[in-house]
Amino acid sequence: MPKTEVFQDITMIALPGGTFMMGHDYTPDPSLSDKVNAFYPDEQPVHKVSVKPLQMGRTQVTQGQYKKIMDDNPSTFTESDDLPVTNLGPAEIIKFCNKLSQQEGLTPCYIEKTRECDFSKNGFRMPTEAEWEYACRAGTTTLFYTGNTEKDLDRAGWYLGNSGGKTHPVARKEPNAWGLYDMHGNVFEYTNDDWIPAMCYGRYLPEGAVKVFNYYHSLNMTRGGGWFSEPSECRSATRACFCSWANIYQSYYMGFRIARSIV
Repeated sequence: MPKTEVFQDITMIALPGGTFMMGHDYTPDPSLSDKVNAFYPDEQPVHKVSVKPLQMGRTQVTQGQYKKIMDDNPSTFTESDDLPVTNLGPAEIIKFCNKLSQQEGLTPCYIEKTRECDFSKNGFRMPTEAEWEYACRAGTTTLFYTGNTEKDLDRAGWYLGNSGGKTHPVARKEPNAWGLYDMHGNVFEYTNDDWIPAMCYGRYLPEGAVKVFNYYHSLNMTRGGGWFSEPSECRSATRACFCSWANIYQSYYMGFRIARSIV
């Protein structure tokens, strides 16, 4: 079993470094429903990515964990401290990560004013898109870490077909091979990567391509889908971009999971 470490009630799981094929190369398959095997151009082309060893949160950050650090709970559904915290944007997540890092005697990763992240620091941060997909897959190549069908998704996470229109307490579904829960569904998870027009509505950019920032927006890529999502939106490779400018998209379907570089 992977090594775990607990910080202020948040269990972090150590993941080995490795190389994987990122993305989804769509091929029509009569054995799979269009609800799961949908075509999204921004998942392509499938390309090889190497990920360094890291720690990843065992679950999405819960309301109880967030309240312990920030003394606040902005969430909509509040029936249990074990529900994922919602109604926050990257600015709040960055403040949470830095405060948790300071409480644990670690060096914060973020400059809060600019939202820049220093990955060489040993504090907490949002995972990159590549780290998130690598962690979600845990060595699998199927649409979900449990398989390719909607029934497989039902075993792994809360989505439109089983959520009852709300979030659910974390860690109630089947974890992946590395012990991570709710990587599919429940709430969308922010990543540290910026939205880039050519990547969001087009395809992955080739290595070395110049990334042009769109100054009209400030967006973060999200992963995993949520409680109101169609099955295809919850796949390991599916990407979504939500506006974080002025934290417009603080909503009841957005949450986060923390990561930490092993340095």
